[in-house]
Amino acid sequence: MNYLHCIVLYCLRQFRGERSLSAIYHLLKGKKSSQTLQDSKWFQLEFLFGVLKDIEKKDVNQTFHQLQEKHFIERINERHYQLTDIGNKYLDDWLIRLPFPAYLNGLKYHQQTTPFWYRLSLVIQTLSNLLHGRKFEPIHRHEETLAWVKRYLLSKKQVHDLGKMLYHELTTILSAFSDEEAAMFVLRLTSYKRIGWTNEQIAVFFNKDRIYVQLIFQHVLHYMMARVEMDRNRFPALYELLRDLYVPIPLTMSTRKTYEWLQKGKSIEQIAQIRKLKRSTIEDHLVEIAANISDFSIGTFVEQQTIEKIKQTAARLQTNQLKKIKEALGTTVSYFEIRLVLAKVGGKRET
Repeated sequence: MNYLHCIVLYCLRQFRGERSLSAIYHLLKGKKSSQTLQDSKWFQLEFLFGVLKDIEKKDVNQTFHQLQEKHFIERINERHYQLTDIGNKYLDDWLIRLPFPAYLNGLKYHQQTTPFWYRLSLVIQTLSNLLHGRKFEPIHRHEETLAWVKRYLLSKKQVHDLGKMLYHELTTILSAFSDEEAAMFVLRLTSYKRIGWTNEQIAVFFNKDRIYVQLIFQHVLHYMMARVEMDRNRFPALYELLRDLYVPIPLTMSTRKTYEWLQKGKSIEQIAQIRKLKRSTIEDHLVEIAANISDFSIGTFVEQQTIEKIKQTAARLQTNQLKKIKEALGTTVSYFEIRLVLAKVGGKRET
């Protein structure tokens, strides 16, 4: 059994039999669809969104079948499963021994993690070799990163001072982690002396699961991005690598355009007409906006009395399934209103 078994079990527990195996795959892959984004919020799985971008469907399927063989999960219906008592105990024991990394925040940082890492690792490799007078082959062949790092370093008069500054900032940030976690991160870096290790090599060296090592790496990067964003004056060198990567509003491109029209006071019908889209598509956008923008009010689209009714029904039924809530509420409430309220309250339920 490996850490992917733990992740799949945890997702199934959070989904409470309301989502299929494909939903887990899309979540870990970071699929930028309204449904997957909403699921991550509704079921409090934001931290796992997009943290395994390289995962393949067959990996999830294989893990799923192994969990079935161990009797850790059981079928509810054709597409949905839930944890057995044995599965729940196994997951609880696993998470006590090896909990999810605390600073993992996939939903917020999944878009920035890779470009930030490319920049940081290439800048460190370049500085290390320049300061020791060595020729080198760039660790990354990503053209956009190569061009960015070249422009960035050419704008610096003293690379020696930049090297010292980066070293100091990274040392300060890594002091927040255990020696093992800090070492796992540092071993990924390439210098004039050696090539950075892969997750597989680090997993073997520390006798850890490869997936767990991958999560630890992102946990360090996510903490770094959050810390630098909060205290940019203390980490000026790292902030320069991140400044243009921060995403102020985590929306898909089409939803962002709808949001801009909403801010101009346009109604759903007007936006649909302007953008030549179906009303249902604009409604999808509104649900995504409600799930991701904390100060967005849904009061314009749903009466307060209806909002309370939907929240109370979801709490009473202990479900986020639209069909069950709709059947309980009847024709007076639309699917759109239910989706909008659930998106706004996320995984929180009134008791």
